[in-house]
Amino acid sequence: MQTAFDYVPRDTFVHRLNPATKMVFVILTLGVVMIPYAPRWQDMKALLLWLSLTGILWAVAHISPKQFYGVLKILTGTFVFVILIQAFMYRGTHILIRFGKLQIPGGADLGVITQEGLFFGILLCVRILVAVGALPLFVVTTSSSKIMAVLQSLKIPPKLTFMFVSSLTFTSLIFEIWESIIEAQKLRAFDIDSMTIWQKAKRAYVPVLVPMILLLFRKGNDLQIALESRAFGSPAQPTQMEEVPMKVNDYLAFMVMTVVFAGVLYLKFH
Repeated sequence: MQTAFDYVPRDTFVHRLNPATKMVFVILTLGVVMIPYAPRWQDMKALLLWLSLTGILWAVAHISPKQFYGVLKILTGTFVFVILIQAFMYRGTHILIRFGKLQIPGGADLGVITQEGLFFGILLCVRILVAVGALPLFVVTTSSSKIMAVLQSLKIPPKLTFMFVSSLTFTSLIFEIWESIIEAQKLRAFDIDSMTIWQKAKRAYVPVLVPMILLLFRKGNDLQIALESRAFGSPAQPTQMEEVPMKVNDYLAFMVMTVVFAGVLYLKFH
């Protein structure tokens, strides 16, 4: 069973890129997300420009959105919540719908939906989409051994490298264990998907979270034994299974990312 953050081996342009190149893309994405935005079209264009680059890379890497079905479900609920909150809470001047008058401290009127609030909610959703689109591209197209090799070549301490790669691995493992427990509970006639939100909150998650935590402890213990048997933490310099040199495609990707990032900054601050 493939989860959202499993590595998918393929021979595409994105898969062949050096992991350092993809890390730069993730860092630039964080830079784009951290810029403060206002509800205006120039800011929306800046975000959509970077989102277009992410979408192109997803298409080139042949990443299927079906793999992220669970994540997309969570995002859909988040987007509805964000748009509703901003639509009612943002202090705009162009009123779209008026339900009444409910002034709160700070100046916002909860009885109206404003054009600025609705637009700002959509802009925040695009911002979230930009943020969550970069990391899966890195994880799904890069093997753990290549990540470790590149971090080692960058003189990152082995323990920090191991912590970074383990966190990525355990993210995938959590999704995998979660799905396995859900399926096992369904076989016992405990169908969580058919429950309402309140039923899930009251009694659905305890039978799932408890075995998941215990299984994660067991996996962590197995991992500790495996690491100690391979002398992890010894003072000798560890070797890597493979070397990942920079190639022409990486410099080409750097150039494209730099140009698009400059375009984002131009649209934002022009």
